[in-house]
Amino acid sequence: MREQPGIKQFGRIVRLPTPTGYDFGDINSYAILPEPGSDELVLIDTGVGREVCWQALETGLAQFGFAIKDITLLLLTHGHTDHFGQSARIKQVSGCEVWGHEAIKASVHRYLPTADQIAREKVFFHGLGLSDAMYDKAYKYRKHMHKVYKPCELDRELSDGDIISIKGFELETIHTPGHCPEEVVFWQAETQQMFSGDHLLTNITPVCLLHVPESPEDERIHALTEYYQSTDKVIPYDAKYVYPSHGDVIYDHLELIAGYKLSTERRLLKISRILEKKGALSPLAVAQQLFPKVWESQLYAVMSEVMGHLDMLADGGYADITERGGVLHYASLSVPEPGAAFGVVSLDH
Repeated sequence: MREQPGIKQFGRIVRLPTPTGYDFGDINSYAILPEPGSDELVLIDTGVGREVCWQALETGLAQFGFAIKDITLLLLTHGHTDHFGQSARIKQVSGCEVWGHEAIKASVHRYLPTADQIAREKVFFHGLGLSDAMYDKAYKYRKHMHKVYKPCELDRELSDGDIISIKGFELETIHTPGHCPEEVVFWQAETQQMFSGDHLLTNITPVCLLHVPESPEDERIHALTEYYQSTDKVIPYDAKYVYPSHGDVIYDHLELIAGYKLSTERRLLKISRILEKKGALSPLAVAQQLFPKVWESQLYAVMSEVMGHLDMLADGGYADITERGGVLHYASLSVPEPGAAFGVVSLDH
């Protein structure tokens, strides 16, 4: 378990970590305190829908003279359970409005799927080499989602560029898909502060989650490629302080992004070498070669990582795709030179 940074005030911003019960540790919610004479209390992200998380949020706010019932606006960076899980209860207790990106329903549906959706997903994963038993194991977390995930209808659907009028602390909405389709970050221009959600993280590289199309006719989003499109989008922002959902404050987001790209290039090279050595492989077979110790226990995250990198190799002309018995196979065409992948890969789909 990673060391957690704890409650801390940064001017009008208060970091409020709450436990998730998952291996990645706490989730940071952020309160934007009201200006003197105002009752406008804004919360960014909620924590998981567990009583221990509710109490941690209540205790954290109390240190600054507030309670959950005082929240007037809840902003969501995205719809994952550690960010959206307490939203319905917070809204019920406080009467606040809940705002998030217009694509947030995609995450809600993934956590709380219909039977038809599950059937479509199984067909999709068969094409990557997974059996039904593997699919069931990859999504076993869904069995307890109804206990910790209480999403609610949005009062306002945010789009890229939308301005959130907070007295003395106006925020710009920046749509940064990649980790998930609805991810946004919030930018405060005057103080040069950014709330990065899971788009930029201190000690870990965000997982760009595998997109399963709504129907076989729909084009699949290449999530990792889309993620780097989004990182390039935030590079021009002169951020002095970036507040992530997990971990401590980021003081140099340009250096962080450069590190992410280097890590991705290394993984692209490693996968290329595997394909050179083994020949054409299914995505599952690549996962087993790349992550021999954890592929089975972290199957969804692993498949997301593998498909993101295979997409980049194929998009850049470094890998060829064929279908064998209904399963996709990837073969190496060439190995990307250092620094070449991000210059060659097309970001348009």
